Amino acid sequence: MKIKLNIFFSNSISAHKWGGGEKWMITAARGLKERGHEVTLSGKAHSIFLSKAEEAGLNTLPLNIYADYSPFKIWHTKRILKREKVDVILLNLNKDIRVAGIAARLAKVPVIIARNGIQLFSDKWKHKKTIGLVDGIITNSESIRTAYNDYSWMDKDKTTVIYNGLRMNGAVEPADVHTIWNIPKNHLIFVAAGRLTDQKGFDLLIEATSRINSTAKPFTLLIAGTGKDRNALEKQIADNHLIGKVKLIGFQNNLSTIVKAADYIIMPSRQEGMPNVVMESMALGKPVLAANVNGVPELMDHRRTGYIFEPMKVSAICEAMQFALDHHGSDEISNWGKAAQKHVADHFTLDTMIDRLETYFYEQYGQSNR
Repeated sequence: MKIKLNIFFSNSISAHKWGGGEKWMITAARGLKERGHEVTLSGKAHSIFLSKAEEAGLNTLPLNIYADYSPFKIWHTKRILKREKVDVILLNLNKDIRVAGIAARLAKVPVIIARNGIQLFSDKWKHKKTIGLVDGIITNSESIRTAYNDYSWMDKDKTTVIYNGLRMNGAVEPADVHTIWNIPKNHLIFVAAGRLTDQKGFDLLIEATSRINSTAKPFTLLIAGTGKDRNALEKQIADNHLIGKVKLIGFQNNLSTIVKAADYIIMPSRQEGMPNVVMESMALGKPVLAANVNGVPELMDHRRTGYIFEPMKVSAICEAMQFALDHHGSDEISNWGKAAQKHVADHFTLDTMIDRLETYFYEQYGQSNR
């Protein structure tokens, strides 16, 4: 009989931010709770992260980590971890490691794990020191593990790949996006989604949109998300005379309904791990255009389950979008969505992810008790 673990998630992301890492933590926590484990999620008080964790029926604990190596916060967190008798702590940002990770060492938590949805460590002495505080690193793509293992000082067994998983839901009703955002009925719709930050490459996407002559096949681009670059992106849209053609639609709680209504999903990111928006769009059977970053080639097969383009190049985004416009309605593009949906269902289910995660925690816990 498997023992029940007490698992503590620490995520010091800013209160107003919400992204793939936060979504993964809540999904993982729910799955582990359903397996009978005790689960607590900690984060900034009044944060979107904790609010969504509470909506998911999870135990939450406000823990405001702001600065690296904060003595008071380390002492405070150590008391919490000892009181809760935590078996496994899962840490999100490097800041979490340098506060909650140190606290976990002092509290003698058996298993201390960092989870990197994107590449957070580089070949620097300070990151070598940070990695030394954890027993293992979970990432979601082979490309990130390979990058880490290229560091001469890295323990080659320290990083484990556990792919993101999806709960394969039933039918999703598409939103009436043409009416909601006043889009002409003859327009094709591209949708992009993510935090409005440089990492996501929306500035490149807007520039590409400005260069495409879409008179023959007009289209509208919807960008869903919030973030610090919103004002800059709005200015770029106005400067390129794209008001009405490119719309920033803010955070969307029911993004899947918008994805379902789109003709194409496009991801122009400069960096990703295993991008949730791509995986979720594939699961909904939508054709996806994505930059060739990190986990994308592990998830997609070019021109079989989607279209992969060279990252950080406006010209490459233009070519991808023009291909989609020129071949819209073709058998090839229709088949992308069907093949993508099957690929995700076969390889990226939530049950598979939770199985891997639970097994990994048991292995680490067993090693700590030898």
